[in-house]
Amino acid sequence: MPKRMFVLGVAFFALAIFSATRCAAKANAEDVIVDHFFSAIRDGNFKAATSHFSAKMKALSPAGLKGSWNQVYASQGRLRSWKIFERQSLPKGGDEFRVQLRFSRATANSIIVVAAQTGEIKSVLFKLPATAPPYSDQTRFHFEDVTVGAYKLPGTLTIPKGKGPFPAVVLIEGSGPNDRDETVGANHPFADIAQGLSSRGIVVLRYDKRTYAYPQLDPQKTTVDEEVIRDGVAAVGLLRARRDVEQDRIVLVGHSLGAMLAPEIAKQAWPIAGIVMLAPSGRKLEQAIVQQARFSAQTAPGQLPVVERQADDISAHKMPPTQMFFGAPASYYYNLDARNEFAIARSLNLPILILHGSRDYQVLDKDIGDWQNGLKGDPKVRVDTFPGLNHLFIAGAGKPGPAEYATPGHVDAAVIATIASFVANAGRAPASRAAAN
Repeated sequence: MPKRMFVLGVAFFALAIFSATRCAAKANAEDVIVDHFFSAIRDGNFKAATSHFSAKMKALSPAGLKGSWNQVYASQGRLRSWKIFERQSLPKGGDEFRVQLRFSRATANSIIVVAAQTGEIKSVLFKLPATAPPYSDQTRFHFEDVTVGAYKLPGTLTIPKGKGPFPAVVLIEGSGPNDRDETVGANHPFADIAQGLSSRGIVVLRYDKRTYAYPQLDPQKTTVDEEVIRDGVAAVGLLRARRDVEQDRIVLVGHSLGAMLAPEIAKQAWPIAGIVMLAPSGRKLEQAIVQQARFSAQTAPGQLPVVERQADDISAHKMPPTQMFFGAPASYYYNLDARNEFAIARSLNLPILILHGSRDYQVLDKDIGDWQNGLKGDPKVRVDTFPGLNHLFIAGAGKPGPAEYATPGHVDAAVIATIASFVANAGRAPASRAAAN
């Protein structure tokens, strides 16, 4: 069955998730499981909360569930009550529940729980609503709903008010089935970036990733092209068709895996005015997962050596292509490893801005160094490191770690200003197409 892909550097979760169609709510055995799950969490009994987990979900230990719950909801206070407000049937059986939570200090947006007909919880997804960053001036832009690409992915345009056309940005998410805000715990970095840039006169397009909008997609048949690149190219095409967008001033802004793949999207969507790479990984994804597993210490007891061995097998192309590793088959990693994004970026003859936070424990200084070496000698490449910012470019203090994503924050204003300045100067003299071939 399809499985939720690992979100790079966000939470140590590899959870199954499915598509759904709406159906009428009625109590059944799955309701009881959901109620038991929240009752156990309310009582602080995370061992009991995991008792109905499927075999694959049990890779998340009670301690890991407690850590992840606290990452998202610690600031909300004690869980008081919960109510199922929507149920959707799943194509392969079972239900998906959307549950409204009430806490002692606040009301969270919702939590999604998937429970199969076999009486097992297959996935859990925590999500909090976005709030506007302090640099957002909503009197200066408006929102427009759009759909992107052949899969009609739900998206949002933020469009400056006034007479266009305007320069424009496409936001490319990191690994995993991210929503258009790239929601991580209590934070929504892409919503911040969109509102910050549009407050400065830039059109911004962000959209739900294909694996988020269509969780029923078979991971065995999902390649990097289908998951990221084709929809990124389609997003550029959407902007290019609009009269309120300057055709020669479209910039790609990618984060994490999205940053790493942005050069390939730029090549296929040519012409592009420039690329902003936010925390681009320079390592193989499987090795980055291992590093994060070591750092977060949220694996089940005795599982870290297994994760390390499997990652080494993938790096050596010894794992069977269909075998799953953190929500994706080995073939996905092989497809990603076969790409040389350094060479593609060098060939583009484009201005490239690489940004990094000094507190980023997911994408390390070595990753940025790899990109600097890979693009060495290119005068159009600029690298900036922001002191005190984490992987989401949100300020923090002390030793970084996954728990900080529970604290609501916003992308630093200096990052917004740096991206806006880059976009404002990009596309004045379009690069030759021959350089990208």
